[in-house]
Amino acid sequence: MSVDTAIIPALKEAIRHNEIGSASPYCLAFARLGSSGASFGIFQGDTNESESARSTLRAALSAAGHGDGQIDPLMSLLCRPCPHGNPLSPDQTALVEVALAAPTGQDLVDRMDEGLLQMVVNHLDSSLAAAADRSCTITPEAQLYIALWCNMTGAPTTLNAWLRGSAEMGIKPAAGPEVGVAEIQAYLRACEFFRDHPQNFEHMQQSVQAAVAKLP
Repeated sequence: MSVDTAIIPALKEAIRHNEIGSASPYCLAFARLGSSGASFGIFQGDTNESESARSTLRAALSAAGHGDGQIDPLMSLLCRPCPHGNPLSPDQTALVEVALAAPTGQDLVDRMDEGLLQMVVNHLDSSLAAAADRSCTITPEAQLYIALWCNMTGAPTTLNAWLRGSAEMGIKPAAGPEVGVAEIQAYLRACEFFRDHPQNFEHMQQSVQAAVAKLP
């Protein structure tokens, strides 16, 4: 099974709404959760978690004319967990964000986002295949929830086991032959992250609804 390319605009809209809302993708953000570092882009590439985000940030700073002597201390501060938010001084923050917002910086961030989009699509492909193993399909709206979850957490290993028919976190697998929004919501609500942060689940629901109009 493969993701229908017709849902990609809705998928990107849902992720944009969930991750940055109306904010610019070309500035730093700090989730202050778990091992998150600094992030940027529509897909919020994380400098502590993602080699792509680290290489993109370094390339943007280099393209802006900064040498290793300036770049290395910035990378050291940003490429680690940032539970207290921005560790940079105002001047350092301005230097980084000018580099990201410059034409070359924007192009680099956009290319990073395209790579992260492909990762999400690949993860969603794996979920469609897992459901197909049980002769189930996943509705397009439910696929948006899966894409958002994959963008947040990476490969959907446990979710795919559930889609193949395994009870996970006390949630019985969907009865089929179609896995819809109600089933995916029940699974996600049982996840530890959303049990601890229920407001984030409400935001995910809002993000999906903001993108539904773009579904085919």
